[in-house]
Amino acid sequence: MTVRSFVVVLLLSGAVVVELACALGVLVVRDSFDRLHFLGPAASLGPFLVVMALVVENALSTNGVKAILAGALMLLTAPILTHATGRAARVRQFGHWEPLPLEEVDQD
Repeated sequence: MTVRSFVVVLLLSGAVVVELACALGVLVVRDSFDRLHFLGPAASLGPFLVVMALVVENALSTNGVKAILAGALMLLTAPILTHATGRAARVRQFGHWEPLPLEEVDQD
């Protein structure tokens, strides 16, 4: 086993551990808003580790550049997906997304 293949296996194993930990967190936590905290690493850190493994394996070939672009797109859209999901859950629960009168809101 070469050093390159060892690094690839290590990165992919890390990605699998991150995804499994996030899936377990989603199963354990009851509130949908708390579940969103597990969506972030699953949508950003796991794919980042997979992209890094692909770059280590393929260097900056066509496949490596495509993996970097796809990973960058996922890193850019993951927070948007999390925010949109949270807003949709709030609208479903309360009928609107504005804060309720008794909720604290930072105005800084």
